[in-house]
Amino acid sequence: MSTTAAQPIRRIVIAGGGTAGWMVAAGLAKCLGKQYDIRLVESEEIGTVGVGEATIPTLHFMHEILDLEEKEFIQATQATFKLGISFENWRNVGENYFHSFGRTGSSHWTAGFQHFWLEGRERGLASDYGDYCLELRAALDNRFALLPDNGINYAYHFDATRYGQYLRRFSEKLGVQRIEGKIAQVHTDAASGDITGLQLDGGALIAGDFFIDCTGMRALLIGDTLGVRYESWSHWLPCDSALAVQTTSVGEPVPYTRSIAHPWGWQWRIPLQHRVGNGVVFSSRHISDDDAKAALLANVQGEVLRPPRVIKFTPGQREAVWRQNCVAIGLSSGFLEPLESTSIHLIQKGLTRLVELFPAGGICQSDVDEYNRQARDAIEHIRDFIILHYHVTNRVDSDFWRQCRDMDVPASLKHRIRHFRDTARFTPAAGDLFAENSWVQVMMGQGITPASHHPITRQMDDRSLADFLGDIRKDVARTLMKLPRHQQFIQQFCPAPGVDPAVVPQAIINPDARLDTVTLDGGAIVYVVDDFARDPDALVAQAAAGRFERIPGHPYPGPQLPLPDAVAAELDSFFRRRLGAELRMGAALGMSARFSRVAQEAATLDPRQRICHRDDSGLAAGEMVSASVHYLFKDAQLGGTVFFRSRMSDADTRQFLHDASTLDASAFGDRYGIPPGYMTDSNRYFEVIGRVPAKWNRAIFYDGAIFHSGDIRWAAGRAGYEAGLGRLTVNAFFKSRRP
Repeated sequence: MSTTAAQPIRRIVIAGGGTAGWMVAAGLAKCLGKQYDIRLVESEEIGTVGVGEATIPTLHFMHEILDLEEKEFIQATQATFKLGISFENWRNVGENYFHSFGRTGSSHWTAGFQHFWLEGRERGLASDYGDYCLELRAALDNRFALLPDNGINYAYHFDATRYGQYLRRFSEKLGVQRIEGKIAQVHTDAASGDITGLQLDGGALIAGDFFIDCTGMRALLIGDTLGVRYESWSHWLPCDSALAVQTTSVGEPVPYTRSIAHPWGWQWRIPLQHRVGNGVVFSSRHISDDDAKAALLANVQGEVLRPPRVIKFTPGQREAVWRQNCVAIGLSSGFLEPLESTSIHLIQKGLTRLVELFPAGGICQSDVDEYNRQARDAIEHIRDFIILHYHVTNRVDSDFWRQCRDMDVPASLKHRIRHFRDTARFTPAAGDLFAENSWVQVMMGQGITPASHHPITRQMDDRSLADFLGDIRKDVARTLMKLPRHQQFIQQFCPAPGVDPAVVPQAIINPDARLDTVTLDGGAIVYVVDDFARDPDALVAQAAAGRFERIPGHPYPGPQLPLPDAVAAELDSFFRRRLGAELRMGAALGMSARFSRVAQEAATLDPRQRICHRDDSGLAAGEMVSASVHYLFKDAQLGGTVFFRSRMSDADTRQFLHDASTLDASAFGDRYGIPPGYMTDSNRYFEVIGRVPAKWNRAIFYDGAIFHSGDIRWAAGRAGYEAGLGRLTVNAFFKSRRP
């Protein structure tokens, strides 16, 4: 660390988006945004790991900080509720247990509830340990409701991509500036070693005073630039690979995550409102990628929405997560597999720790040291908890499990296991994420039976102990009976609007679709993608189920229907990733998309509707728009898209367009001699420079500043336009800054 005088911080730059980047952006903007300029750099071309779809109850604290409305968040992310994790085949094949988020029983100041339960078991007075926990019983009975006075402890399953998008919208409203681009070079000061700016591949330099590395496992700032070494924990955590896949929902979503152990690792199953997240975490030394993929696909339910993708990782932690003027948060700081859903918590904790220790007068070494100490303590406590699941097991059916059972574990974990096995005691350390009940559930669930328990339990006679245990169990049972089904509660409280998973798959765009081009006269290019949607019939069905409406004053000659958010988001992502550079788009400023149907009688068209048009009306200086049309009709005679250029001077063109917007139909016709009807061919004002014919499931993308029009032959094909959905298209508009 430099010994020069601390420099005040004014500009904060977050490198990378995704869940980590936008959680950090949202938290900093909410807590400190009035004092600092906050910018986030991300590229649509760079994907995110995106498997962190299960959370733990600490996320509530984050949402309290941001003052988020729970129902809105749930609907935006297609979330369901989570009461814990079902561990299947971990202790041994065919043996299951449950790690709940709730409180089990009642504790005494001298001893936790497990001591009283163990005494009750010895006397034949206690039933299953889970009978004394509401969250556990509710989860296994598929029930849930919000209860007064925090009467039920819960977390969420949600769509991680949607969560990032939700926090992005939140952050941008608070003034965070998003900058599109890939980081090509990180600049540092030769004297101090501090980072000074991020050079983007387009040439722009994003300067800053303080940098947050959210670049994921690439760790471009903390690792590549500042050279902070990564400490591997592979000798304790043997899995180094993961596969993720999404499937359609089958049956009601359960309020818990399923973790199913296999001979080479484990599998997750996470139900959302609109789909199910699935995946496997495995050791590549014990199974190949192809065999793991086959095992995953053989153990999922529902239709697979997109091909599985392999994620390689090394469990571990950076030797320091704050170095110089850079803090690493998220996967750039370290990685722990998602066994106990701690990834998003570690992002949240990194953020809140940074806010607590934010260098008000400039960076000082004591803040850096304290941040690094707390970060290491926090992740090491979680590391030990995860190792516990692998190490304490009765499985001997594979080399993988035998190695896990026999391995030497960290001294801190070794003491906790021995202490609990000997005495049933668990002593939490300062900063422990998982409380006593979590450790007790997992240690007993994995097969530890304590040799003794606290003698205070023997102060109670049989009747007193039976009443104590019975009252807790009856209270749990009474409350459980009042809870609705999980799905019923979601439908009543927070049903997510939009896509019906039985109609529209989330992975709408065909990953194998090929990009072709059509060059217009003059050199402009239209990008053409055939076989664009994986299931175009599902999109048509979605449109048929919706309610089309004409928008008063809108020039489109027919009714429209908003495109579901999930479909629009994937379309936007495809465009930014595949075509943003080709169409020379700058930083994204938003998009809109809709289903559209041409349905207006040609003789009734107003002046705007009987001429070609551009999509750039209403843009501010320095802004631009690109557009797309996705043809969802099979009769090619209903027409594709025709492109024009003006034969007039720029001034005359502007006057022509102004008159089309202000004159009535009769006056416009008299002045320009253009009768009512759809414009499909050259006239004395515009000439055709190219056409793209319609084709079922074809999409085209083009610069919205090019004059264009639908190639509508109303007189010849009126019946086709009016029958059913007629000329159904998806029209989308992508707004950005000019680079």
